[in-house]
Amino acid sequence: MKKFRNVDGRELLRQLESLLNDVQMYARTVDKYVITATTDLEGIITSVSEAFCKISGFSEAELLGNNHNMVRHPDMPDSLHQEMWHKIQAGYPWQGELKNLNKDGGFYWVDVVIEPLQDDLGKVTGYMAVRQDITDKKHVENLTITDELTGAYNRRYYNRILPVEIARAKRDGQYLAFLMVDADHFKKYNDTYGHQAGDSVLVSIVDAMQGCFKRAGDYTFRLGGEEFAVLFRVEDGAHAAIVAERSRKAMYDLDIEHSGNAPHHRVTLSMGLMVLEPDVIYVKEEIYKYADEALYRAKQNGRNCIELCTTEDDIELF
Repeated sequence: MKKFRNVDGRELLRQLESLLNDVQMYARTVDKYVITATTDLEGIITSVSEAFCKISGFSEAELLGNNHNMVRHPDMPDSLHQEMWHKIQAGYPWQGELKNLNKDGGFYWVDVVIEPLQDDLGKVTGYMAVRQDITDKKHVENLTITDELTGAYNRRYYNRILPVEIARAKRDGQYLAFLMVDADHFKKYNDTYGHQAGDSVLVSIVDAMQGCFKRAGDYTFRLGGEEFAVLFRVEDGAHAAIVAERSRKAMYDLDIEHSGNAPHHRVTLSMGLMVLEPDVIYVKEEIYKYADEALYRAKQNGRNCIELCTTEDDIELF
């Protein structure tokens, strides 16, 4: 900041004009390169920077007066936004990574800090968000956690996210379902139709799974070969079985020829389902084992079906 010496009025005016120019240049730089926005207490946008308009694809006129939810991506779970609002409404800043929608239906990732705005009496009057574009970083990160062939999450991400989702479901008092999925007689399929056709089937399995499990917080994994898994929240065990059956039928209805998979002669899936109750503490390392045992029973019972791990006798508890 410039310091003013003992100067006459003309020199003081010149220095004030120079300082004003510096402030205006700084404001233009911030507006151009820093992704910022302010909202009122209801989340209605009251100001945006040029950088925000550029990354979102919306003009200032399209953003002002609208709820900030217009850039919220459906992949972001409700629980995250509830946590954010709870914190900033209490007068505290919130920081996290958000996936946002842009105008053309695409998305971008930002690392965001949201601070409450206060008047002279300390009353919260609105919120300011400052964002950093981390889309490229998230793209690189995504390459390390997804299966290159199918686009499903890989086993590495499964190992990372399972304990996180178990803790989240327990905290929120929700049921968490873990579904093991295996393509029936898949080796015979590769032997008959070739590995390129087999790869196409693997992609179709993931597409069918993701078509049924597409809520924020649903995770589809390729654990290896023709083995897949899905992690999803449900109201109870019965609901989990209904959703799982829907995904099994979705694959069946694709009617992909498989002469070596009698009696169906099409590609089918066997599934093992385990539902984790929020008030039970499970040995996390054993969850895979028990769902896999249910999957094995599905294979033994004729394939193209779901077996449920239902009783506490089937699972080892602390």
